[in-house]
Amino acid sequence: MNVLRGFGVPESNILALLNRQPRSLLYDPVQLKEIVEEVKRMEIGSLRMKFLIAVQAFRSMSKSTLEKKIDVYRRWGWSEQEIHEAFRRYPLCMTVSEEKIMAIMDFLVNKMGYSSTLIAKETCLVTRNLEKRIIPRAVFARELISQGLVNEFKLSALFDTSEKVFIRM
Repeated sequence: MNVLRGFGVPESNILALLNRQPRSLLYDPVQLKEIVEEVKRMEIGSLRMKFLIAVQAFRSMSKSTLEKKIDVYRRWGWSEQEIHEAFRRYPLCMTVSEEKIMAIMDFLVNKMGYSSTLIAKETCLVTRNLEKRIIPRAVFARELISQGLVNEFKLSALFDTSEKVFIRM
């Protein structure tokens, strides 16, 4: 915890993290400091809870695993800047498996026709459930568009809205 305090992480954020995941900070202080420094270089403000989420994302995998995930995004045409921005916006995009990233990107880009760079701006999509959320909603949206009932859907409205709110739409 002293490492996090030293980087200006508010006590309330540290306590919130410990309350949700008590073991999350049981980590070698030297390695934790390296991870925190890396997150700091990503320009995520240490005052935000997102900073601790990014620390946990980095902490949850080896550097080689992280690099493999970054390579998957590169294969979909994302630039280094887009990958960096995607992580800054939604650090959990690096915690999903390479297979899941590939499956969701394949569906959204190749089957639904969305551009890969558009998905880079809505990175939370790769953490959603393909079978239970993305495919059903995409098929529904495609049907509404084909019938001329709507012109388009924003990706965030379509895939990031809760089930309760989506049904009321």
